[in-house]
Amino acid sequence: MLNNKFLLLTIALLSVSSASLVVRILPDTNAITIAFWRMFLASIMVFIISYKNIFTFVPDKKILLAGLFLGIHFALFFRSVQLTSIAEAALLGTTAPIFTEIYGVLFQKKSPTPVVLFGLFMAFVGAGVLVSQSSFSETGTLGNILAVLCSIAISVVLILAKDIRKSVGVFEYTRWLFFFAACTLFVISLFVGTSVFSISTQEFPWFVFLALVPTMIGHNIFYYLIKTLSATTVAAVPLGEPIVSSLGALALFGEPIGLAVILGGGITLFGVFLVVRSGD
Repeated sequence: MLNNKFLLLTIALLSVSSASLVVRILPDTNAITIAFWRMFLASIMVFIISYKNIFTFVPDKKILLAGLFLGIHFALFFRSVQLTSIAEAALLGTTAPIFTEIYGVLFQKKSPTPVVLFGLFMAFVGAGVLVSQSSFSETGTLGNILAVLCSIAISVVLILAKDIRKSVGVFEYTRWLFFFAACTLFVISLFVGTSVFSISTQEFPWFVFLALVPTMIGHNIFYYLIKTLSATTVAAVPLGEPIVSSLGALALFGEPIGLAVILGGGITLFGVFLVVRSGD
């Protein structure tokens, strides 16, 4: 059973790692538009798969809240990829275990060990190096800050999912999760003056890919396994995403992996590793 979970988590990791590469393929497409279509199409796909009980399950406020934060997460992450390097966005965008662990300490009365405290400190130091020493462009610092914020948002989603999945099936949960995320992104688009419907025929296949691979496969595996694994453990899986996406960005787009990424990213990953290993 453990081997099956490891295999599923590996598949999920490879699936979600493809998202940032697609964003780079669509540099002129608004981040909100990309995020909206990813969530909207994924929602439709899950509704089709789970059509038999569409009218027998009514989502509650927790699912609505999770969808709100998931929409915010994707809006922040896609914009981050557009403003900074894929390596830096992926590294800072996978620091969610830090925030799930902080939540456990503050609200679940978990007693942090010295190792966890040291890991949190190291993770924040590494993140600070990345935020302040962006190697991408003059927009890199803002992009890195957005990546940290997107990690906070996804940590809220995973904390809520851990509670929701105790009594709700994975498809019953994700169809509404993705739908509410799409609604959130649509509202955001109205506030920022972006039309999510101004898209081209060349962009749409990539939207379908984002909905199918990193979302339907990657995120659904996360929400399936979170019923039996801790939020921190599931949040830690994307720690491998910076490696996969950075190598992909280097191969496809020639994006260099700078010293700040290696130094700050290494410190961050080491710190998060300590948190994950000792935090459960």
